[in-house]
Amino acid sequence: MIKFFRRTRQELIEKSSLKKYVVYAVGEILLVMIGILLALQVNNWNENRKTEIKIKDSLVALRNDLIQDTLLIRERLPFINEQYDLNESLRTRVAKPIATVDTLIQIMRFEFNPNWVVQIPYNINSYNSLIQTGLIENLSDSLKTDIKNFYNTKTSLTDRVEKTTNDYQGKVTSYVNTYTFGVTKIHDQGALIDSLVWSDINFSHLAATFQGISNFKRILFTETKEELEFSLIYSRDLIKHIDNYLNENFN
Repeated sequence: MIKFFRRTRQELIEKSSLKKYVVYAVGEILLVMIGILLALQVNNWNENRKTEIKIKDSLVALRNDLIQDTLLIRERLPFINEQYDLNESLRTRVAKPIATVDTLIQIMRFEFNPNWVVQIPYNINSYNSLIQTGLIENLSDSLKTDIKNFYNTKTSLTDRVEKTTNDYQGKVTSYVNTYTFGVTKIHDQGALIDSLVWSDINFSHLAATFQGISNFKRILFTETKEELEFSLIYSRDLIKHIDNYLNENFN
């Protein structure tokens, strides 16, 4: 093709046909421009296609993360509810008019479980990738808003739980510097130490300690429940939104 243009150009020059040569030159320029535009269009199409593939893969990965998180939440929630109910039942017993010092000692020495749970290690790599690569900006406004709102709220709730957990741990640490627990396997200090610790105690201090530690445990498990239930409910909604978006745009 290039040889053909060169030969045609040379023939026109040799024949001194200026008008035909100008027409030919303009035509050649137009052909070159059309070729460039087509090449750019193909390149843009390829780039858009690559972006679409990345968006689809990212959304599928995000969906899988949400499903895995949902499974973890379902596994964790029953224990959280059980511990919350146990803590409330102990507080109710102490608050009854018939409660005595022996009631308080029985609860704190043998029944109260000081343990807490480590927060679920949520899968956020796909979300972070969407944000860092800027791919999230290519999504529809509604999906983009739902994703950002979900993870921003989730982060706020988990940060709150983490802070309360740290406060609760401080309460438990303070408690075990004075008293012992006998309800869990890890608190196996033995009969001798247990009897010596509880042989001479300050009842007012024990009551205040129980009030503080059980109240913090109530707050901790309440906040944990709120976070888990929020994540469970809105994960389902977000998964549905992602499914609809994938079906509408990639099928």
